Amino acid sequence: MRHNQTFNSFDVQNAAQRLGERIRAARQAQKRTLVDLEKTCRVHRQTLARLERGDPGVSLGVFLSVLEALRELSSIELLVSQPDTPVHMRSEFQVPLERNF
Repeated sequence: MRHNQTFNSFDVQNAAQRLGERIRAARQAQKRTLVDLEKTCRVHRQTLARLERGDPGVSLGVFLSVLEALRELSSIELLVSQPDTPVHMRSEFQVPLERNF
């Protein structure tokens, strides 16, 4: 199902576009075509092109499959490995859990 891009905020659209540009740059750096990537990750090249254009309606599964095919899946670990505390609740200074008296 395609989502209308105007439904998403400007920040979401901007982030999706930047992610798409980074995916395109990684693919081109490996001198791979959309057709080649289509065969590797079994995602239609039109969907891959939408992802590279920053269409936020492309599924997370497709996004992760493309990262895997480009051998860039480990780069998502930067996001996944963040603390469980939501950003708005994090402080600049971490309070130690144990006190030494």
